[in-house]
Amino acid sequence: MPEVQQNIKTNILLVDNIPSNLNFLSDILSQEGFGIILATHGKEAVTTARRELPDLILLDVAMPDMDGYSVCQELKSDPSSRDIPVMFLTARNEREDIIRGFEVGAVDYIMKPFSYTELVARVKTQLELRNKTQQLQSVNMRLEELVRQRTAELQNSNKNLFELNRKLKEAYEELSNLHKVKDEFMRHINHELRTPLQGIHGFTLILEDLIQSPEQKEYLHSINHLVNRLVQLAEISLLFTEIRAENYKLNLEEINLNEFILSLSRQIETHQRKIILDFSESQIMIKSDHKLLTTCVNLIVENAVKFSPELSLITIKTLKSDNKAMLEIQDQGPGFSRKALKNIFELFSADNLQYKTEGFGIGLATAKLILNALSAELKIFNLPGAGASIQIVFPLDPFIS
Repeated sequence: MPEVQQNIKTNILLVDNIPSNLNFLSDILSQEGFGIILATHGKEAVTTARRELPDLILLDVAMPDMDGYSVCQELKSDPSSRDIPVMFLTARNEREDIIRGFEVGAVDYIMKPFSYTELVARVKTQLELRNKTQQLQSVNMRLEELVRQRTAELQNSNKNLFELNRKLKEAYEELSNLHKVKDEFMRHINHELRTPLQGIHGFTLILEDLIQSPEQKEYLHSINHLVNRLVQLAEISLLFTEIRAENYKLNLEEINLNEFILSLSRQIETHQRKIILDFSESQIMIKSDHKLLTTCVNLIVENAVKFSPELSLITIKTLKSDNKAMLEIQDQGPGFSRKALKNIFELFSADNLQYKTEGFGIGLATAKLILNALSAELKIFNLPGAGASIQIVFPLDPFIS
């Protein structure tokens, strides 16, 4: 997780009408070195945010005088506070509530009860994103000032000389182009802070093509990396919510498991790991939902790649018995601790794993939930010596050869 720069203390506004919630959040975030500002109702939150201009706002939805959605809308309508990122932290978990939260301008939506590590990680991610945005704005301001200085020098020189006139014309053209790039960039940045994460992702890709400065490209690459992680987490969280709420409609179709794995393995970034495919038979047909199966296997294989040492092997096997088919992913990583294996499918259980990275707890929980929906079984165990094995067991349809 990237560290948020705190040469100047980062302030977070916490808004909740329940004092015990405020005290709990304040204790958590104070331990991380953040400055804490408190508000107990909606109108106070709006006034405090405009006066203090915090770096981030954690906002409850259900408040008596002015709910969180109204507070967010009010802040986004004011130029002085519209760029302050707002994260909803609420017990409301309906899909409509989440969608509305992003529609009014929030950058994230965390549901209670939440994991301590997940909250801190997502807070730091939003602060890092805001920090990178402000750095880009600062770069643009410095660049504009340099252009203005260069233009002034040319204007004060001998305008009768052809060479100076040519340089002056080039300077004005450069200034015009820089203004266009700056305006386009600022339009995208401001827009991405007020829209769902998919919109942010799309606009940063556009900006990577438009901007030529290596320094700006480096900043954009960092932002895009953070956004990609947020987009992936949002997509997984939404899928998790849809399945758990039984709103996802299965689209079962016949899938050749071997061909499916062969195609998927070509799309995975291996990062100096080698994927070995081991198929016991030429064809194993199962009945499954292609989208869910792709998401599930991607989560497992990508994590196996992440948690394995460089130059190690990731082995993917397919097997078939009389009434079952099995997909097994083996890695050469550190394996799971005993404590982890006891709580392996609990949501946000990454702290119990020897694997240390954001998203793995929810990844396994989501994989388990997907396979439950597909009537498949997930088995996890450590291999002798080193490494781990994750097995997916599918029931075979007797009418599919």
